Amino acid sequence: MSDRRNLVLIVDHDQAVRDALQFALRLEGLCVHVHSGGAALLADPDLSRAGCVVLDERMPQMDGFALLDNLQARNIALPAILLTSHATTMVKARADAAGVRMVLEKPLLGNVLIDNIRDILSVNG
Repeated sequence: MSDRRNLVLIVDHDQAVRDALQFALRLEGLCVHVHSGGAALLADPDLSRAGCVVLDERMPQMDGFALLDNLQARNIALPAILLTSHATTMVKARADAAGVRMVLEKPLLGNVLIDNIRDILSVNG
C-alpha cells in the first residue's frame, strides 16, 4: 500500500515502542514504516510520499528536533506528531516553532495517537 494518505512513518529508538505503534496502526489499516533513528528515516525511499511522521523527542544521535531540522533543510514538509515523556511548556513551544502538529505525552492513552493521525491524513490526503 503506497497511498500517501495511509503511509505513516514512525521514528523511535525503542524497539518495543516501534513494534507496538506499528501493530496498532496497521490494525487501523495504515501502511507503516518504522525507523530506529533519524538517519534511517532520512534514507527511507518513501519519505516524500508519507502522510505524516510520528517521532520521539529524545533519541540518541539525532533527537526529534534535529530530525525536524534535517527534514526542513531538505524541503520536506511532513506533518509531525512528537512523542515525549515530558510535555513541558518549553518542549511545546519548541515543537510549535518547529511546525509540529501535535505533542503527545507518553504513555499514550486511548485513541489519542490514531485520532490525531487520522486528522492529519484527512487534511493532507
